[in-house]
Amino acid sequence: MKNSARVSEEQAALWADRRRHGEMDDAADEALRAWLTAAPERARLLEAQERLLADPALAAASATLAAEAGRRRRAWRVRPLPLSPSLWAGGMLAAASVTLAVLIWPSQPALVEQRLEGTAGRSLQAALDDGSSVQLNGDSRVRTAFGPERRDVWLSGEGFFSVAKDARRPFSVITTTHRITALGTRFNVDERSGGAVEVTVLEGRVEVVPLNHPERGQVLNAGGRLLSDGATARAGAIERLDPEVRAPDWTEGWIDADNMSLADLLIELKRRSPGLQAELADPALSRRRISGRFAASRPQDVLSVVADMQDLTLRRDASGRLLIDR
Repeated sequence: MKNSARVSEEQAALWADRRRHGEMDDAADEALRAWLTAAPERARLLEAQERLLADPALAAASATLAAEAGRRRRAWRVRPLPLSPSLWAGGMLAAASVTLAVLIWPSQPALVEQRLEGTAGRSLQAALDDGSSVQLNGDSRVRTAFGPERRDVWLSGEGFFSVAKDARRPFSVITTTHRITALGTRFNVDERSGGAVEVTVLEGRVEVVPLNHPERGQVLNAGGRLLSDGATARAGAIERLDPEVRAPDWTEGWIDADNMSLADLLIELKRRSPGLQAELADPALSRRRISGRFAASRPQDVLSVVADMQDLTLRRDASGRLLIDR
């Protein structure tokens, strides 16, 4: 397991990358402030990583290496998948982007980097450089960095990973609060509100480590589901899956809410529904919990059912937004 200094550097690199590419929202800003407040040296690490990313010499070298790599490498196999047939029929598709580059990090060999970005309402499936594959939920992004000793994937949103076995190079998915590491497996990682992640393992085993408390990592075996809150490093109960399950429900157009917060339900709906304008009228409602299986292609119906279940109301404000209110 990595020492705390290495973990802090990795976190700083992830925050710097997200800020540079405009991937911050209110929840991410709050999580970043909490991370910086927890240790005084983190502000210096973040500043150093941001200077590195902004270095013109690095950008020029990366562009040159990327052009050379592009001439030698095979084309990426990328296949966009609809979240539901109705999304295809409704024309709710926007192009997802894939970018390949080669980065040189200080004191390390050159790393091959790939970026995959999906848009709301669209799932994106792609083969990775090492023979692994990823399927991204709507409005989700990954950046990969594969080198001779490790395979790192930075995730924002939700992704389902099928990992090629390579004992020499551990495969890790990194969120703003957790590192999930596997050697050969199929697993799903879902970023939730408040710095939590839900990890579901369909094959093999993974280690789930809160970055702020690496000593509290847990191993999750096939058929297990773990909800881990990175802010407090408390892990929820491990739930067993049906052995016949071969892929997460979201890949089939469903939202499987098992004691899910209303804040996370809205995140799920917005991933699947382009342009959905829906909010909680009172932030305190975000902590309410809901269970059920909902069709992601019908977000207004889902919100109406949820409002009834919670004895709340669903209304539109003057701007046309859907509001869940008391």
